[in-house]
Amino acid sequence: MAENNKDLKQLKIKTAALKRIQKEFFGYQKEELKQNERIQKLKVQNADEADVKKQEEVLQETVQMYPNIIGRLVESVNELQAWLDGKINDPLIDTSEEKTKALEAITEAQEFLKANNPAQ
Repeated sequence: MAENNKDLKQLKIKTAALKRIQKEFFGYQKEELKQNERIQKLKVQNADEADVKKQEEVLQETVQMYPNIIGRLVESVNELQAWLDGKINDPLIDTSEEKTKALEAITEAQEFLKANNPAQ
């Protein structure tokens, strides 16, 4: 029984990690929008070109994070799916609410990847 509780805890952790990575991507999208608005505002105000350039650099740093996050998300999906595949005959895992949540998180992440990663 202790092993099963450990497995359920592990499943919870892996599912939460997957959701956290996806949430991180959304955070960078928000940051990108804010940065674009900031740049446009500076341009409208005829701000110093160095200030605009600096903000554009910040924007590029934000955008450059996308491939890293997408890679981590793909890795997390694959890891969670492989872990679940390894527990396929475990009755406690198979009937748990945590497995349902994990499968939902995997499906959501796969749909997200299709929408946000043209290479998928």
